[in-house]
Amino acid sequence: MILAFFRNLSRDLVRQPLRTILTLSGVTWGTFAVILLLAFGTGIGKQQMKQFRGLGQSIILVFPGQTTMTYNGLPKGRPVQVTPDELRRVKERVPGVRTLSPEFISSRNIRYGREQLLNTVRGVDVPFESIRNTIPGHGRFINDIDVQERRRNCFLGATIAKNLFKGLDPVGQRVMIEGVPFTVVGVMIEKDQNSNYNGQRDTHCAFIPWTTYMTLYGEKYVQNFIVQPSDPALSKQTIAALRNYLGERLGFNAQDKDALFVWDFSDFERQFNVFFTAFNIFLGIIGSFTLLVGGVGVASIMMVVVEERVREIGIKLAVGAKRRDILWQFFAEANCIILIGGAMGFFLAALLLALLPVEKLQEYIGIPKLNPLVGIVTVLILVAIGTLSGLTPARRAAATDPIVALRK
Repeated sequence: MILAFFRNLSRDLVRQPLRTILTLSGVTWGTFAVILLLAFGTGIGKQQMKQFRGLGQSIILVFPGQTTMTYNGLPKGRPVQVTPDELRRVKERVPGVRTLSPEFISSRNIRYGREQLLNTVRGVDVPFESIRNTIPGHGRFINDIDVQERRRNCFLGATIAKNLFKGLDPVGQRVMIEGVPFTVVGVMIEKDQNSNYNGQRDTHCAFIPWTTYMTLYGEKYVQNFIVQPSDPALSKQTIAALRNYLGERLGFNAQDKDALFVWDFSDFERQFNVFFTAFNIFLGIIGSFTLLVGGVGVASIMMVVVEERVREIGIKLAVGAKRRDILWQFFAEANCIILIGGAMGFFLAALLLALLPVEKLQEYIGIPKLNPLVGIVTVLILVAIGTLSGLTPARRAAATDPIVALRK
């Protein structure tokens, strides 16, 4: 039975070589397009999310601003000034705050030997390392003793270390920041980061203890602070509690959005995921239209097959074959053609992805890979196209009148 099925299928394909080649090429190209579009779409989405999370994952970024509402007799237009000591109380008294770090930011001259750069210097606390993913590749990050003793230690981004030291080991060396000597205690690993909120990206920055920053540059109030919530899903509640606490402490209305300008990165991540999900669906639809053209070719060739085999169909019906058997036979043949073309397209796409030098483009497009989701989506699309392209010819074959068929 199975051998007869495949013998009939191969005979039908050989009878119409040009039509068969065009049909299979259409299905192959359509499958090739679907797989590549979904693989690249997934790769781009993952790479962009990785670069986005270079800022930190599920963090809340807070910028003190200026009041635009009166509060308990106090006029509007007052600056909101937050000290690091106030932030220590925030961690203890605001529910939902896992950890936080103050941040002081400015551009400073940084020199080692004859090399001199104007780069961003950030005064931060110890938790900044985990909050912002500033992971040491060599040495260490700023520690509690550095902060407590106002030590002149610094942690360098990978790029600034490379530009200053030209291949030398920076750890243990001294750099001059605005003429003040600092000992390099660590260098950050290379990391992807597609944006930043203030100053240069982390790989170009020097990080020093916030206590040292305040002492050297006379700053009393933080430019911003970063909060990592205990539960990112409850970030809205954490932000509300933060506004209520600081509003009561610093004298502003908790509903005054300009008093504290807040970026909730959990919201951005959700929007990011929704966008790239929609983007991949769009790419899949575009590829499906290409595959649909091949499906039209399959339907066309199966209609010809039905016409050529009308006597065979009549004989089968006359000797007792059921119409559902005839329906299934031609329906299965249409799906076999689709799957053969799909397998060819899948193989060509896998071969191209294996040979493509994506390392050179990884920063922009990520690494497109064949993953189970892409395979499942492609198979579902192929089955859907096969069903649509085989349905009409199969129903036409099953509806054949055996008496009329035998007269032909």
